[in-house]
Amino acid sequence: GISTNPKKAGLTSKKLLHVVAEFFDIHLNDLLGASRKKELVVPRQISMYLMREELRASYPNIGQDIGGRDHTTAMHACIKISRLIESDDKIKNDVAVLKQKIYE
Repeated sequence: GISTNPKKAGLTSKKLLHVVAEFFDIHLNDLLGASRKKELVVPRQISMYLMREELRASYPNIGQDIGGRDHTTAMHACIKISRLIESDDKIKNDVAVLKQKIYE
């Protein structure tokens, strides 16, 4: 459907990924890369979650945009971050701040 929220209109996955990388002080290449380091995995999963929540992107598209990953990876990331938001205050706060920043 047509988004009635004008501030959402300008958001792209590219912009979202740049904001997340900057927020966590990591390189975009690392965010999209294959490293399994926790300091990269969590921001990567948050990126996938935000693409799903804010851009309503499909899992295959999210996987594609984040380093050509499988759609199941994107699905798993979204479930994981949803759960962490319930249980982890830092993740909850980071996601809340990022939801503002991506529209700045």
